[in-house]
This record gives sequence, C-alpha cells and structure tokens, in this order.
Amino acid sequence: MGIFKKRLTVNEAINAAHTSENAIIIDCRAKEDYQKGHVAGTKNIPLDKITEDRILRRFPDKEKSFYIIGSYSYRSEKAVKAFKKLGYKNAIFGGYMEEHHGILVK
Repeated sequence: MGIFKKRLTVNEAINAAHTSENAIIIDCRAKEDYQKGHVAGTKNIPLDKITEDRILRRFPDKEKSFYIIGSYSYRSEKAVKAFKKLGYKNAIFGGYMEEHHGILVK
C-alpha cells in the first residue's frame, strides 16, 4: 500500500453517492456558484455556513455518508474537516466541480 490515498474525482463521488442508500452529496460552493449549475440532488451548504447548529439540525444521522464536493475556490477539504470535527465520520472528499463531466441543473 502506498503512502498516498487515492482521492475520488467528482464523478466518482457522484456515482458512489447515487448507488448508496445512505449517502448525501453536499456542494460547499457559494450559493451564487451553486445556482449557476450543480449536480442534481445535491444539498448546497456553503463553506462559510457550515456551523454546528445548522449541520446537526439538517443532518441528525451522523452515520450517513457525506460526499462533499466543492471547487478550487471553495475547498471541499475544509468542509470535510468541519463535518468530521462535528462527529460525522463518513465525510468524504468528493472532488471539484471544475473537473465534473456531465449534466448540471440550475
């Protein structure tokens, strides 16, 4: 096993979430960027809006898998760390929207 863990691409994260019964895709980009185009079925929680109160209220089940996608500007790695700090062990980096190949909704 290598020292570097393979990171998911945004398309791999979307496929993983859509084939799981217990997964949610979180898009941590700013609301304006999300509204310009996003993956169908994602929940938009901008990086600066990830607070303990807001997250615990919206997602009380900490056992769900959360695939967190972002952009080069809105770093999903920071959102993953924030979710993990709140006790969501299954928060997973889900890639960057700039690398997405597929249909977006507005």
